Amino acid sequence: MPKTDPRTEAYGDVDEAISALGAARALVGDRGRHAIILRVQSELFTVGAELATDAADYATLQRHFKVVTAEFTTRCEQEIADLERRVTLADAFVIPGGTQPAAALDVARAVVRRAERRIVGLHQSGSLTNPEVLRYVNRLSDLLFMLARVEEGTTVKPLTGRRAARTPAAPGGTRRAPTGRRRG
Repeated sequence: MPKTDPRTEAYGDVDEAISALGAARALVGDRGRHAIILRVQSELFTVGAELATDAADYATLQRHFKVVTAEFTTRCEQEIADLERRVTLADAFVIPGGTQPAAALDVARAVVRRAERRIVGLHQSGSLTNPEVLRYVNRLSDLLFMLARVEEGTTVKPLTGRRAARTPAAPGGTRRAPTGRRRG
């Protein structure tokens, strides 16, 4: 299969997410969160195997290996709910970088979101055999967001983005496009 094949791109992004999670796990001190990340890495190997398996060979994969099930997704949702009870979220965009472990988790989340976009493409083209893969990866990015916020805890006040109230001034030397009729 070519390196630029959509299936290869998808499982390549999953592989990258596994590595990004390894970097995050190396920074996380809490044993419970460490265990969650390690389990997720293992589950992502299952995701990658499914994405790398052609539909014609899927039954063989199922006979010999674990596949993504609704239990993966349900466990993610339960962990998200547990983490939501422990941390108050800001009511604006959170700017990553509050702590090193949280920043690493945010990078992993961004990679998982990219993998999700690739998996959506496979699903739309009819190339995704198990739709639970897409549901799981969607919930996983939310779990990683919550792990990052818990990892920041109360050690830092989260930096948040703001909506622009007005159009910012044009950079020096740049003229704005006309907004109305020209006066003659």
